[in-house]
Parts: sequence; structure tokens; C-alpha cells
Amino acid sequence: MSGSLPGEPFVLLVHGAHHGAWCWDEVTEQLGDAGLRSHALDLPLTSFTDDTEAVRSAVREGARHGPVLLVAHSYGGLPVSAGGHAASRLVYIAARMPLPGESPARLTPQWNDPAFRQSTQTAPDGTVTLLPTAREALYSTTPAQYAERAAALWRPMRSQVPDTPLDDPAWLIAPSAYVVCAADRTVLPEAQRACAARATTRIELDCDHSPFYSAPEPLARFLAAQAAAL
Repeated sequence: MSGSLPGEPFVLLVHGAHHGAWCWDEVTEQLGDAGLRSHALDLPLTSFTDDTEAVRSAVREGARHGPVLLVAHSYGGLPVSAGGHAASRLVYIAARMPLPGESPARLTPQWNDPAFRQSTQTAPDGTVTLLPTAREALYSTTPAQYAERAAALWRPMRSQVPDTPLDDPAWLIAPSAYVVCAADRTVLPEAQRACAARATTRIELDCDHSPFYSAPEPLARFLAAQAAAL
């Protein structure tokens, strides 16, 4: 994690399913240009519990040095909601933002675009991989060179969306913001807007599911504004 001066805010970025810290490279560069410290976390993707503990540990470490702006993309909203309680502010990007008592797994049919659900493959041991058809759904407005690079780096995933509800999601105790990806072909924009209504503030970007590639500059500006509020 990049070092920060005592009390200086920094941005902790959490990727979604099948991705890694690498997907945030364009955004962290923009944040650096704005004078902000940031760190992109690699989730283990071995189980939801492991992912949650990775978030919890990273936030606790970061909070020792200053206020943490915790940013979640897509699936990352679940481990962030479960393990991000020590963050000072949360940002959800096309991300799950579960209500207390709500089973995330049972809501999956209302969350993903039906066409995207045909772009995954599950092995007998439960490992999920993306099929080549997922590229168009994830990066429909992304420049081709970024989409190609990302597809080459997709990760297999053992983590599953939990069936058990979260009793105390972190967004209940910290201010939150939501970024709706209005041209998303992976997560239904209306499902995102339902989550966005729970946030303290919200914006919409006319981009695909991956604004770290398709809209890095406006996304970084929004994150910088959220960091300035800490």
C-alpha cells in the first residue's frame, strides 16, 4: 500500500468478480495526478469469507494512517459491505449494496443482465470462469486495447454471492456514494439505481460496466471529490 502522511485521506479500491488490482491502473494514475494516494486490493477470490477478511484487513491497516475512502466495483460491493466498517466513506460502482436481512444470492436474477448469465461456466468443483462472450458485456464502450488486456487477465473464481443476509452492512454507518453505469450490459442499470437510492449521493456515467476503462477521468474526478469530503 502506498504510504500516506498521518491524517491524509487515501483511496482503497476493490475490484469485482474475475478481475484484479490491475483493472484500476488507469484510475490510480488519475488519482495520483490529483495528488491522492491510492491502493488497489487484490481479492483472493477463494471464498466470500476470504474476500471479506481481505477487505477488513486492508481497511484496518489504512485507517491507522488516515481516513479511508473505500471503493467497490460490482461483486466487490458485498465484501466491502461485510468488511468495510472501519472506512470513513464508501463508494459503490455498479456494485451490490445489500439491505439488512436481504439474501444477495436470491436477488441475483434481478441483478445481472440475462445475457451475461450465459457468459459464465462453472466447473464441478464450483470454480467459475468467464467465457469469451463476457467481453462484450463487460466492456461494450471500452477501448479495444483495454478490453483485450483485461480478457487476457480474467481470473477463475471460487467466491460465491452469499445466500446469508448481512445484518449490518457498512454503508449503514458510513456516508456513501453510488456510481450508476447507465450503459451497463452486465448489471441492470435499474438494479443499480435501486441501490443508488440508498446512498448519500449518486451520479450516473454513460458508460459500460467497467468505467475504470471506459470513463477513467470522470470516475477519478468523482472519487477525488469524495476523498476531499473526508
